[in-house]
Amino acid sequence: MNDKTAPEADVVLETRVSLLRNFADVPFDASMSDEEAMHNVARVNAALEDAGQRDAFVVSRLADMTASERGRLAEHGLIDRDLLKNAARTAAFLSKGATINIGVNGTEHVRIDAALAGFQLERTAGLAFMADDWLDGAGAYAYDEQFGYLTAEPILAGAGMIAAVTLHLPALRASGQTTRLMRDMDKKGLSLKKRFEEKGDQSGLYRLSAAVKMGQTEEEALEALSEAALALIAAERAVRERILEQDKLLMEDRAGRSLALIGAARLMSATEMRERCSDIRLAAALGLIDWPLDAIDRLLGEMSDASIECRVAEKLTERQRDMLRADALREAIGRLEGTA
Repeated sequence: MNDKTAPEADVVLETRVSLLRNFADVPFDASMSDEEAMHNVARVNAALEDAGQRDAFVVSRLADMTASERGRLAEHGLIDRDLLKNAARTAAFLSKGATINIGVNGTEHVRIDAALAGFQLERTAGLAFMADDWLDGAGAYAYDEQFGYLTAEPILAGAGMIAAVTLHLPALRASGQTTRLMRDMDKKGLSLKKRFEEKGDQSGLYRLSAAVKMGQTEEEALEALSEAALALIAAERAVRERILEQDKLLMEDRAGRSLALIGAARLMSATEMRERCSDIRLAAALGLIDWPLDAIDRLLGEMSDASIECRVAEKLTERQRDMLRADALREAIGRLEGTA
């Protein structure tokens, strides 16, 4: 069995907590001037300086990057895709440890994202609130005694927090249970959706999230999310074990076929790449192959479209991208096989 370095890593790829904040003296995105946008970046920078944390971050102005470089940051979860909508005035403060990242001038003036591998909800939330404290000197937030933190999306007003867990649920998907589970989560005020919405996606990757509603505390939302995530983890493991007991050869065959296809393929779409990595990840989680799960997880970002284009620093056609991805994935898997 793989040596899992993160809690519940056999099922959970990542835990993420986001805090949405807006300055009281600056309009929301649609009405904000370029000067006000620049001021927002400067005040976040100054607040990090005052908190003694500026050296822990690298600031990236999205206007200074190519579309592929910006897309790569989003594919690796370093920025929210919301920042890509108006790259001319958005910026990201990226922590050198990649655990806390701060986006400025998206739909919200400030978006703090804390992320950790595996299932670490309490610790991840702690990092997000710590960063929120660092920015306390950036300026007064838009806050109402009755409604709490004011956000561009009214439904998120209050705590201004979104917590999410990325889950690998291939066994539940294959057994046809995910549609029912999505409905169940919705009844609990949670959201369970495919991580990738592309047609034909069969990666088994899902995002379970909780946005703190008005009148709900952060603790209540995190507790509800934790309980639901643990239930999904247990359900996925139960189905995996049942399949493993009944037909281990089938599991080995599926992983073997994906490895063989990666070795032979000369064209590979992003959708197919995720499906093949899903098969390999499941085999690694079950101990059928002795590969580190975090290395497989990194492939999901490294082999995505914008990240592939960054390898050659030029815009590629879809066919060129699929060809380069097939070559890069084959080489990456070859390196993993060499460490087994």
